[in-house]
Amino acid sequence: MDFKFSVVMAVYNKEKYIAEALDSIIGQTLGFYKNIQMILVNDNSTDNTLDVLERYRQLWPENIMIISNEKNMGSAYSRNVGLEHVEGKYVNFLDSDDYVSKDAFKTAYDFLEEYYEVNIASIPIEYVGVKRGPHNLNFKFERRRIVNLVTDPQYIQLSGASSFFRYERLKDYRFNENLRVSEDALLINQMLLDDPIIAFLPKPTYFYRKDGTQNSLITSSASTKSYFTTRIDEYFFKLIESTKKNFKEVPKFIQYVLMYDLQWIVEIRKLDKLLNEDEMKTLYSKILELLTYIDEDVIFKQLSIPAALKAHVLSMKRHGWDYLKDKSVAVDNFKLNTLFIDNFEFINEHEAYISGIHTNFTGDSEILAVVDGEEYRTTPIRYPQRDNLSLNFNYAYNHNFRITLPVADGSRITFRNQNANLNINYNQTSRLNEISQFKRSKDYFAVNNDNEILIVKKSLIKRLKLEFATIGKMLNRRDQGWVTGVAIRTLYLVLYLFYRKKRIWLMGDLPKAAGDNSLALFKYMNSIKTDVKPIFILEKTAADEYEYSVSSRFTKLKRILGFGKSSKQFREVQKIGRVLPYRSLKHRIFTLFAEFLITSHPDNTIIYPFWGNYKYLSGLAKSKTVFLQHGVTKDNVSEWLNDFDKHLSMIVTVSDREKESFQHPDYGYSPDIFKTLGFPRFDFLEDNDERKEIVIMPSWRRQLDQLSAQDFVKTNFYNVFNELLSDDELIDFITENGYRLIFKPHRNLHKFIEAFTKHPSVTFDTDLTNFSQTFNNSSLIVTDYSSIAFDFAYLKKPLIYYQFDDNYHFDVKNAYFKYEDDGFGPVIRTHEELKKYIVDLIKNGCEMEDVYKKRVDEFFKYHDKNNSKRVYEAILELDRYY
Repeated sequence: MDFKFSVVMAVYNKEKYIAEALDSIIGQTLGFYKNIQMILVNDNSTDNTLDVLERYRQLWPENIMIISNEKNMGSAYSRNVGLEHVEGKYVNFLDSDDYVSKDAFKTAYDFLEEYYEVNIASIPIEYVGVKRGPHNLNFKFERRRIVNLVTDPQYIQLSGASSFFRYERLKDYRFNENLRVSEDALLINQMLLDDPIIAFLPKPTYFYRKDGTQNSLITSSASTKSYFTTRIDEYFFKLIESTKKNFKEVPKFIQYVLMYDLQWIVEIRKLDKLLNEDEMKTLYSKILELLTYIDEDVIFKQLSIPAALKAHVLSMKRHGWDYLKDKSVAVDNFKLNTLFIDNFEFINEHEAYISGIHTNFTGDSEILAVVDGEEYRTTPIRYPQRDNLSLNFNYAYNHNFRITLPVADGSRITFRNQNANLNINYNQTSRLNEISQFKRSKDYFAVNNDNEILIVKKSLIKRLKLEFATIGKMLNRRDQGWVTGVAIRTLYLVLYLFYRKKRIWLMGDLPKAAGDNSLALFKYMNSIKTDVKPIFILEKTAADEYEYSVSSRFTKLKRILGFGKSSKQFREVQKIGRVLPYRSLKHRIFTLFAEFLITSHPDNTIIYPFWGNYKYLSGLAKSKTVFLQHGVTKDNVSEWLNDFDKHLSMIVTVSDREKESFQHPDYGYSPDIFKTLGFPRFDFLEDNDERKEIVIMPSWRRQLDQLSAQDFVKTNFYNVFNELLSDDELIDFITENGYRLIFKPHRNLHKFIEAFTKHPSVTFDTDLTNFSQTFNNSSLIVTDYSSIAFDFAYLKKPLIYYQFDDNYHFDVKNAYFKYEDDGFGPVIRTHEELKKYIVDLIKNGCEMEDVYKKRVDEFFKYHDKNNSKRVYEAILELDRYY
């Protein structure tokens, strides 16, 4: 067929999103059947991606070609393979988890047909998923334009997926197969060095997915050594080398490219476990060399780099190793005078709580809050996890603070340090910002008023004025997401009188799994009389039940409206009480009216269904967040759980020792938010071990996150547990004594499940909803570091800690919980020792030893069935001032 376009798509493990990508091509207004060829290169996917591709090829055999790599080769190799089969006049490289607007190909085709001098045309990128909004470089698309990069060097192009190429010109180039990322940026700019003409088309849109699951190739590659070694040599210096063909020195537009991508490297905080000392020195030497090719004005004009980090880069350029050895020589002409608010909330009718951060290059700066001319000293907080680290180098000083201030009608709050007044800005966690311009309470409005916070007495007239002003600002600015913001705020106003006094508690575990502490508390609340309306939040339709069809956007609309087939899990929870589909319109509206968000997973991306558009709605939210935990905390998790990122009102613990561990200053929480009440799910634990199940439940290791299946099977973690799950002698003994061996992997391990040897007598259980049932039915559990040991020990049944290495991502040695001294079972180091202990326990009827029973009694504060009752009553007692 005589195709106008060929789409070359490298595909690796994208079964969740690939249908939407393909549908966006099939639905093009250009006409798919006659005009578009799709060359799909399956890069040895280990999930069901290939099955999805085959379904589409059966529907469109004339248009779709599938090529399968024998092993995972990377995007550059896969694209090069695809280029060998191009039949179209123009080429696009759509990524397999993204999609394009339906007019993209027709717009590009019409333009390229009209302007023969243009070989590359680009369209704007909008983020979808957890992160939403325009790409940093979208300023290029204010209008349709053809640009000569020599005269307009700031209009750089890095994305091959959002570009359309004239194949006659493209066929002379190939992607660098030594690169895992940035291969398209290198190829595009090598083309532009030969012909620096590029077009920018504002109307179509490329939708770039950010879903928060660490599945991005760039994100994963940043955890590999090659990102800093191979990439610098094969991308940055190769690009510099390419300039010598047509230019005497590095042209300005290549400098902008270098600096734009260099900033993502210098933004990485720590590399301690990735590069050794000599490799770090080499890395810094190469960065300093790169900076010699980049002019200072290019660094100054970077759009997305934070001011303090920009000063750090300038200091490296100006002073080199002298600065890296002594940061006191940092640039002194860079003014950092903006303070960022993390949290703002009214405590009562007379006081408001504010926390935030100011960053500068002075170590002794004190933050003062000023209320109507009177100064108040803030309380400094030390958050080491927030240090300004760049590749292990701490380049600036943070001044974290909190303060409780007196407020009254007309109060004006500003901030200053000893040198000057400070500008006010807002981090995303704040419920007050420049777009959602006000936050309400029972008595007041807090209003963003330039560089001050204005306190206004609450009234209906003032409320409407502020609301209309806020919506008007959204309509005028029209930033990405403004439609959602205006629509939900308008609907909120319509429903306000109906829901404003209702006591709504939204409860949930993981969006796709119900079976943790929130579900247990939900069961309890539906078994008693209460004026509270508990509502459980859960994905309605199981992911594997969605149909792959050309109507994927219609499917998305159905999900927003809460339609679609109910999964078995959803139906089961409906039998208990009211359930809302996760991220449905009702979920979004009820989140704004909710009194409490009660969760076992308090990540903002989970508990706020509109987190991507949070800035438009944050001021309306009145809820407080209760963290029930999803496991007993035995390590320092302050890097993830802290007051500046997750401003929680209560954290439930099971032990006073656990509660005391949260008093570490790195968390930053007030001590009174920690309550030792017991986990609600413990109420549903029953000793039912006549099922005689022995369960292997290893914890996860973060360093395994970014591995391919080929690399995973080379790890010690895989080899150790695969040996255990395929030990014929041990398994025969277990089965001969009437027991069943079950492997229940951590959810992050599911993607590698096919790598493990399937012994006919071993059951693989990947259900995320039946943990209590697992604990109830098991006679013995083997884990390494997992907190599930606490649930099982609560039943006083035996467990084993199989700690075959010290390669765990938490600092076990400095944790308050010592496995040898406090654990509820022995710590085993070798396979043979583990086999012997399992055999001995089975011979003894799987009875927990007395020494471990005593430790259970000493650790857990409560051993009754009243945990849910205590938690419910403690939440009722929380201050509900808002």
